[in-house]
Amino acid sequence: MAIGAELTQALRTFAAQEQAIVDLGRRVEPANAMDFVRMRRRLVMGFADLGAALDKDAWLAEQPEVYRQGRQLFSAFRAANSINQANWPVVMARDDPKGYEVAARPVAEKSRAFWTWAQQELGFRR
Repeated sequence: MAIGAELTQALRTFAAQEQAIVDLGRRVEPANAMDFVRMRRRLVMGFADLGAALDKDAWLAEQPEVYRQGRQLFSAFRAANSINQANWPVVMARDDPKGYEVAARPVAEKSRAFWTWAQQELGFRR
């Protein structure tokens, strides 16, 4: 397998963005709540960038079933994240960190599924 440089970079960038927001999400407090808001916005843009890179990758274009599986897992991950952000504004995450941790589990599950696919099918390890 030989994914392109653009997809490789998009995967790297998104993995770093995701890890940063997960780390901050574990310790949201009044002092860093605005950082969490900004990171959430960046992550939304990261989803868009990675989605575009998946769609444009030449190797994936030649592997329609692999692409379909990846796109399906990525879309499920993106949807779970969107629902979580809609249901858990930053102030709620800040005020109820344990509840937020529980609410974020479906996002983490979808994330793991996508990254497992990326490792198995693309040879990319975050």
